Formats: sequence, structure tokens, C-alpha cells
Amino acid sequence: MTVKTWRCHICGDAYIGEDRPTHCPFCGAPDRHLGPAEDYKEPTVDNLTEVSKDNIFEAIKLEVDNAQFYFCASRNAKDIELRARFKALGKVESEHAETLAKIVKAQKPVIDRDTTGRHEDDTALVQESHDREQKAIERYGKFLGEATEPRVKEVFSALVEIEKTHMDLADKK
Repeated sequence: MTVKTWRCHICGDAYIGEDRPTHCPFCGAPDRHLGPAEDYKEPTVDNLTEVSKDNIFEAIKLEVDNAQFYFCASRNAKDIELRARFKALGKVESEHAETLAKIVKAQKPVIDRDTTGRHEDDTALVQESHDREQKAIERYGKFLGEATEPRVKEVFSALVEIEKTHMDLADKK
């Protein structure tokens, strides 16, 4: 058994295992964004445009809100698989908020894992999840189109793809 360390080029987190995972276990980025840890270089972004800064801060707020929703939904869902899925999505959305904060050199966002929600019905939770992911996909597609910085484009492109997988998860329940 040969254990390797892989680094995600989107979130920067390390994964240890024999094989590269199909997706980053932390942010959900597809495997093409994962490479050997020894090849990893911390991405930097200098001279962000005001548009990119504003878009990133809006995206951080959206990710924090979605993370809080998912942690709440994980406590409220009746179905055990759905509870686990929502908890995992809360962690992924938290990772997205942290990744975005690094780009603008902001403090790590605070995620309230004890937020209370208004839905007690699993169907309503899944619908809200679907709606939130659709909103994220639309916003991040717009932000991607407005970005001029390669790193910002890379991150928003990955986030659009990742959020689409979240949408698939919501649709399957």
C-alpha cells in the first residue's frame, strides 16, 4: 500500500490516500483540481477589481447562509440519509466560504451551526436546498462572466460545477 498526499487547487486542503479521490472531500471540486501535494503552490491574487471583490463578498455571504441552512436542515430532517447529506453539504458550503475569504484576505467566516429554521418537512427542506443551489449557480455564473483575474475565474468556475452536483443531490431525494 502506497499512501500519497493530494492537494486541492481550489480549497488547498490535503487528502491522504492511495488514490486521488474523484472529488475533493472538503470542497467537492472534481479530481482534475487535485494534484500531488509536492506540486501544490499556494494561489495568490493581486490587484482584484472592485467588481470581483464585491462579487466575492456577496458569494461569501451566500455560502455562509447556505451552510447555516444545511446545518439546521441536518437537525430537522426526518430521513437519516437526508440528515447526513445536509450535514455534509453544510461542511462543503463552509469550505467554500473559507476559500473565497482567502482570495480577498478576509477573516475566516463565522458559521452558526445552531441556526433554527422554519421547515420541519423533508420535502420542503429538499425544495429549499434546490432553490438555494439554483440561486448559487446563477450568481456564480454571473460572477464568473464578470471576473478578469484567472484565480477568481478558476474558483467561480469550480463553484458553479460543484453547486450543480449539489443540485443533483437535491433532485435525487
